[in-house]
Amino acid sequence: MDQHSRDIVEHYTVRYREDARLDSRPQARLERTRTRELLRELLPPAPARVLDVGGGPGVYARMLAAAGHRVRLVDLVPGHVAQAAGGQPPVDAVVADARALPEEDDHYDVTLLLGPLYHLVRGEDRLKALGEAARVTRPGGRVVAAAISRFAGPIDSPPPVG
Repeated sequence: MDQHSRDIVEHYTVRYREDARLDSRPQARLERTRTRELLRELLPPAPARVLDVGGGPGVYARMLAAAGHRVRLVDLVPGHVAQAAGGQPPVDAVVADARALPEEDDHYDVTLLLGPLYHLVRGEDRLKALGEAARVTRPGGRVVAAAISRFAGPIDSPPPVG
């Protein structure tokens, strides 16, 4: 694991609760609502095979599993994987890096990248993650990715306290 990956794991383990993010602020609730709408529009009918790369504690994976999809979640943060696996419904979840997925070629109908591209700031790392997503997605399947502007953090983050 490289230093950037260790920093991400530390951030989500020590400083930030991803499991509460989508309920914390109006912008986040809007993100959750819109992402759910888009997934319902973009995904094939259940039971599709879905890989949720960087799926965190499993909010979207759980929704998709409840809808009858066969979902596997991979995330860099062990705590997120434990939350996804321990939630209801439980999600098949493993620790992995979006840049080197431990999955077979052409296996999934849909691969989601709804988080990793936020954290992979180097172009070559983003291309690796996108390439891995394409590799594990069957021909004719979909890769659904989300990214944010590099200016989103300073614009959206609350000012420092003190």
